[in-house]
Amino acid sequence: MPEPYTMRTFLRKLKKVFSGGDDISPAPVPDETIISDQIYNNYSFIIGSLFNYFNELPENEKRRFITRVHYFKESKKFHYIGLEHNEDTAILVSASAVQVTFGLKNYLLSHFKDIYILADAYRMDDDEELYIGHVAPDGIYLSWKHFLYGYSNKSDNINVAVHEMSHALLYNNFFAQYGIDSHFRLNYERFSSSTGPILADVITKRRSYLRSYAFSNLHEFWAVSVEAFFENPAGLKDNMSELYDALCKVLNQDPLTPNKILKSEPC
Repeated sequence: MPEPYTMRTFLRKLKKVFSGGDDISPAPVPDETIISDQIYNNYSFIIGSLFNYFNELPENEKRRFITRVHYFKESKKFHYIGLEHNEDTAILVSASAVQVTFGLKNYLLSHFKDIYILADAYRMDDDEELYIGHVAPDGIYLSWKHFLYGYSNKSDNINVAVHEMSHALLYNNFFAQYGIDSHFRLNYERFSSSTGPILADVITKRRSYLRSYAFSNLHEFWAVSVEAFFENPAGLKDNMSELYDALCKVLNQDPLTPNKILKSEPC
């Protein structure tokens, strides 16, 4: 674990959740056709060692996925707390963001310039609660130990990287100034307005395929739903088909199909 002073230095701003942040310049969406074979082969090996999602893609979509990972990584500054700088780690964290945003045109989450990767679970200042990930206006925070656990364990529908990248995607489209994706924003508004019957059904039956944390608030319902969507899409579709279909629309992808993407050019 990192020593306490360093931890406080890096995490002090986490308590200012969604309460501002510095202005940034808009980042253009890069040309997705420009990538060297060396980058492609290197990234393929690293990502393919952990991401079943990537391994299921056809070859042309793998190249598109890796191109996005490369540009996402290059647009961020990675901070390592309690562990050494590692390019492979940055590639894998970037891949988790691209997985969530793969069906969208604006995928860079351009509000967020800094990503903090911590060795293990952490506390914020005097808070006794342990965190494994968090999104704040100043950056995206992830526990590396739990990142790896999320992608290696498929039985619990828990993936901290997918969860936090889902929060970051929501923040970037409703609270940030730049990088808005019109397809996502429009369909998320429809998604949020359609969750009432789903929540009412859960309350009535007192059970759900989603873990209980999903019902803390609408933002957590969104993030936990996206976790299940990618961790076990067949299970979510079988148990909550309306929710699954709504997520397909808002993210413009269906993880159960080979190509994943539904529309190549979403509005």
